[in-house]
Amino acid sequence: MKALTAASIALLLASCDLAGGAQGPRPSPEQPPAAARPDQLSAFYGSYRTASGGVYVVARHGWFFDLADADYRTIYEGTAANRFTIGPAFAQPLPKFADLTFQGEMLTIAGGASRVIARRIDYRETQVQIAAKGATLAGAVTEPLGESPTPGIVIVHGAEPGERYFYDIWVGVYAGLGLTVLTYDKRGLGASTGRYPGEQPTDAALKTYADDASAALDFLRAWPRVDSTRVGFHGGSQGGWTVPLAIRLHGGASFAILASASATTVDATDLWAGFSGGGASMPTASEADMEAVVRATHSGYDPAPALASLIVPTLWLLGASDRTVPTRVCVEILTAMKKPNFTIHLLPTGHALLVNSTGLLADDDRSAGLAPDLVPTLASWLRSNA
Repeated sequence: MKALTAASIALLLASCDLAGGAQGPRPSPEQPPAAARPDQLSAFYGSYRTASGGVYVVARHGWFFDLADADYRTIYEGTAANRFTIGPAFAQPLPKFADLTFQGEMLTIAGGASRVIARRIDYRETQVQIAAKGATLAGAVTEPLGESPTPGIVIVHGAEPGERYFYDIWVGVYAGLGLTVLTYDKRGLGASTGRYPGEQPTDAALKTYADDASAALDFLRAWPRVDSTRVGFHGGSQGGWTVPLAIRLHGGASFAILASASATTVDATDLWAGFSGGGASMPTASEADMEAVVRATHSGYDPAPALASLIVPTLWLLGASDRTVPTRVCVEILTAMKKPNFTIHLLPTGHALLVNSTGLLADDDRSAGLAPDLVPTLASWLRSNA
């Protein structure tokens, strides 16, 4: 099952010299620029605020997100170590939409006659080590400055060999909403120790990931400036199986946000994804026939017991065109549970939460951005539940 990241991921490091760095080749109109690498963006990642209050998030993974209008674009190499470009859509480098120039704490976004200047938001980031069963998880705690204690949220990985920087966008979103955020490298990856369980969502692997997520939650609940009664999880894609299991096994969470998360069994979810090659092409079978097969398949890990026991406020963010998760069947399952603590919000997106009427990966690449109501929905729900 795919992780909650944009489109197709090769999901994944020397710092850049802001003044007088080595000059890269100037891209020609015939030669699209290369996508920026994490090591090229490591000095610049974070959130930037304009004088009028607009916020932009720069992710080391090479993504640029405008919180105001939900534009979500890939960052490409520019003419110097501190200069980059963005194109008109997510994975489209040309025609160039704007230049991004970083100088000190300032970001200048210049495109056509428009020029916007934003200053880096001064969050407090602390590198941490989290004790887990058979492993030490390397992570980072990102805190908004100001009044404390704050609510907290742990970002739980989807199905990818994940490191903490994969989730820079979500860190920017949640820190911007006033939460302290914990991200961590999966065990056996990045700077974390232990044995990497792999991405097949077997019962054993999901239990290991749930145990690790719970260790991270306990760590954040004990953080000095966090309100231990208001700490929850964000789980995307496969993380949507991990989070309810972690809460069932260990408790501790006060809320959960599940994005592009499946309520069907592993095998049923895989069958749905297989009809389109995970979004590579439109399926030849009808939606009704595909959903009938999904409803009749009950093998593989079943999240139903964990979902039935879930009593904390839970927000489901589901893409109506998801080719990885059978959204309509999931809504049927969740609705039938009649749980007043569940809020289900449908978005006009595919699995990556990029606006996309077909759910195909190629149309993710052409998408202008994330669903416009994604961040407002999160903000409103968190005000009521966290």
